[in-house]
Amino acid sequence: MLVEEKKQSISGPILITLAALLWSTAGLLIKYVPWHPLAITSTRSFLATLIFLVAYRQRLFRKPNRLTWISGIAVILTQTGFVIANKLTTATNAIMLQYVSPLFIVLLGALFFHYRPARREVVTLLIAIFGIVLFFFDDISPGNQIGNLLALFTGLTFSIVILLNSRSECDTPVALFIGQFGTFLLGLPFVFTVRDWDVLPVVSIFLLGIFQLGLAYLCFSAGIKKTKPLNANLLAMIEPIMNPVWVFLFLGEKPGLPALTGAVIVIAAVTYLNSGKLKNAKNQ
Repeated sequence: MLVEEKKQSISGPILITLAALLWSTAGLLIKYVPWHPLAITSTRSFLATLIFLVAYRQRLFRKPNRLTWISGIAVILTQTGFVIANKLTTATNAIMLQYVSPLFIVLLGALFFHYRPARREVVTLLIAIFGIVLFFFDDISPGNQIGNLLALFTGLTFSIVILLNSRSECDTPVALFIGQFGTFLLGLPFVFTVRDWDVLPVVSIFLLGIFQLGLAYLCFSAGIKKTKPLNANLLAMIEPIMNPVWVFLFLGEKPGLPALTGAVIVIAAVTYLNSGKLKNAKNQ
């Protein structure tokens, strides 16, 4: 099996790292905005839409095919679900449960693309499932459990985004634009219910839309062209590690011991999965 080679320069990994760091601020900034979650997603994605229009211009108005539409809808579900989950559970739970997406990729690949998972992938899946279960022992309150389930669902939808965008027939910039504009429209009615337009929420929304979402995607798009995919995947793990760190440093939100243990297990499982792929790629 041939492995696609990519020229990797120092600028590529730097851009991927910057994108992951920008993404990681979501948990903190969302906590500063006392709005309805759909109002947050709408305003944030409106600003990100403007960034995409400036960056890609006419390229965004090509007619999307079926896979591109499905990918765009998956982006809408991922972004909306993640913000709501952040309001219902801790930032650690929300981001870590979303980052089980590589495991969903293994399962969806087996179900729909006749991919036969390797023994390493099966072992990783079992280990990660154990870690996921621990999140649900962290706080047994109904709101927290709904947030956990929703965050887990975003892991599924995010895996769909990754799977479809890995296929050549999916137009990635258009799919992401559909995701941003669709998220904006979905939450627009809730924007008109916002009464708190104080400086802190407005600045937080600005940072979320322009930097945490828009600029982060631009960095990722540029960096991935100069970075091997598996290396980029490992660098992106900075996001779930730093997300709860920012929340703890600025807001003092501390996840319980079960959630912390689950986070370590999930990170170890995904790293173990990716390290195996990196080793195989080098040997081919």
